Amino acid sequence: MSVAFWGWIFLAAYVAVMFYFGYVGLRRTTNADSYATARGSYSGPLLGLSFMAMIASGSTFMGMPGIAYESGFKAAYYPLLYPVGAYIGVMIVARRMKGSGDRMGSISVPDFLGDLFRSPILRALAALLSLFLIYYLMAQLAASGQMFETLFGISYQWGITIAMLIILGYMFFGGTHSDIVTDAVQGIFMLVIAVMVIGGFLIGFGVDGFGPGAVNAALAENMRWDVHTDPTGDSTFANWWVIVLLLVAHLGFVVQPHLGNKFFALRGTAQVRWFVVTSSLAGFTVSFLFLGGVLARAIGVNPGHSDAVMPALFIEMAPAWLAALLSVAILSAIVSSSDGLLMSISQIFANDLYRKTWVPWRGQDPDSPAVDRRSLLIGRAGVLVAGAIAVAAVWTPPELLAVWMWVGVGGMISSLTGPLFLGVWWRGATAPGALTGMLSGFGIYAALHLGPQFGLYAGAFPWNDNPFAATAIGMVTGLLGTCVGSVLTNNRTRTTNDVETPEHSREA
Repeated sequence: MSVAFWGWIFLAAYVAVMFYFGYVGLRRTTNADSYATARGSYSGPLLGLSFMAMIASGSTFMGMPGIAYESGFKAAYYPLLYPVGAYIGVMIVARRMKGSGDRMGSISVPDFLGDLFRSPILRALAALLSLFLIYYLMAQLAASGQMFETLFGISYQWGITIAMLIILGYMFFGGTHSDIVTDAVQGIFMLVIAVMVIGGFLIGFGVDGFGPGAVNAALAENMRWDVHTDPTGDSTFANWWVIVLLLVAHLGFVVQPHLGNKFFALRGTAQVRWFVVTSSLAGFTVSFLFLGGVLARAIGVNPGHSDAVMPALFIEMAPAWLAALLSVAILSAIVSSSDGLLMSISQIFANDLYRKTWVPWRGQDPDSPAVDRRSLLIGRAGVLVAGAIAVAAVWTPPELLAVWMWVGVGGMISSLTGPLFLGVWWRGATAPGALTGMLSGFGIYAALHLGPQFGLYAGAFPWNDNPFAATAIGMVTGLLGTCVGSVLTNNRTRTTNDVETPEHSREA
């Protein structure tokens, strides 16, 4: 029996489980807030697994092994540094954002910023900038299409269509409840795969000799573990400076709406510690999946497309049924980010722009039952619309998903990190300061990276090609802009007093 045969069987079982959790989520969804946040519903360990799955996504399972397949051991700097930066960022803001967001009734990151600074303009601008999430969703969807093509032998276009239909099947009804529970299950799958790939690398599976040394010896000289940078080739590893900036850029990873709003689902601030411990340990473990790309290069696997190296490796090294099972588990990892992205994009329209911006501007009550019902309807419709747009945008597959998705991610991190990080820790942060930081951070990132990416001008190497380095500079600019702008306007506009203090934290 072929890999494709077993793959369809495991996929059918996986879809049945996801649809069941969609039904569970539907029963737990009572209003727009529960659909968007699942507020106060889950323990730290369960949400930690779910959060790890959202961060890891298709990039960790396909993009990063693909980069390692092309670049060798130097690619390790990406997967091993990004969780360090990302989870330091989580530790900086999680507890305060959870406590303050619950008291203010915030639903999303843009909504939280608007509530925190008492600024509808800031909320609306942050929501519009958060539409860059569509790039992230497009990258995940493209990864799923490549998985279907490699595993089942169907066309890439059919693959992305089937993947989106699966996601919509449980997200439309169950919302964030379905998102969190399904992602936690998928997180367990990811850990199992990571352990297997790490084990295969440690024994040197498929190469002459035994152990990591044998894998290293089978690589070309410029891919071995004593080569750390690539000054004339890959801009991601051009020099030590940009490698350090890769870590810095991920400090603001948590400001993305599909990640930051998950803190509201915790049962209380006391669960934050278990959430951070679970998600960070699990996240660091799955980051070693890049070793699959290195091992595939050493064995001589030819995936056809570098981002498809992991399923190609499984087909090479495992029996058909196991290769299919592992490949479907990778597909579940990709889905685990796509569902949260769909939800966040829909809430930009349902909550941030409609309920919290348009309704008050019209002089109506945003908390009325009628507005709540319309917001829930817009949220569900937004899931469908965002899914259709993402499918259309990646009908032709893009290259190197791990880097390509940062076209959008970098814009959000550059613009939102300054206002969010300083807003939750510094009472002197003001709405004009936050607006200054948001615009200056995005402006620098756009000038360094987006302009060259969209062909407006050539730009300067490596900033034009390296989204991580450009994001780090944009993020630092946003922090400085927020600080300077707040100091200059400190006597006129302050943030709300709802930011959680250490005393509030202890009481909670």
